[in-house]
Amino acid sequence: MTEGKAPLPGIGRDEAVAMVLLGIDWGARRIGLAFKPAGQDWALPRGVLECAGDEDAIAGLRKTIADSGAQGVVVGLPLNQDPAMAQRVKRFCRRAREGTAGVRWFFVDESLTSQEADSISLDRGHRRPTDDLAAKLIVETFIQQCR
Repeated sequence: MTEGKAPLPGIGRDEAVAMVLLGIDWGARRIGLAFKPAGQDWALPRGVLECAGDEDAIAGLRKTIADSGAQGVVVGLPLNQDPAMAQRVKRFCRRAREGTAGVRWFFVDESLTSQEADSISLDRGHRRPTDDLAAKLIVETFIQQCR
């Protein structure tokens, strides 16, 4: 991977749109979740997974993947802001995907999605955690990048 740039997703747009996807905005204590139904090019914010640590987060994430029927997981990587954090997210995902046979995992540069989510939330007059809104933007960015 070129530093500061995420690789292209590796699947076509039609295939990505056809899949049920779970979007993830990873955080050490909170993971924002978004759900993209099959056949759609948009995602819905689905709440936040509160975690006491990595093991708790991995168990909760695996359960969410199974419950949602996700065929793919799209994870935001903070490539431009913090390459060391991007490596931490990748390590976490390697451990999490061990229990998700048959589910494809994708990464996308999440640069500025959290700020964009905060801006959208404030524009709507809300003051709440926006991790799930950031996850929605991560999934939609992924779909846009598919060729």
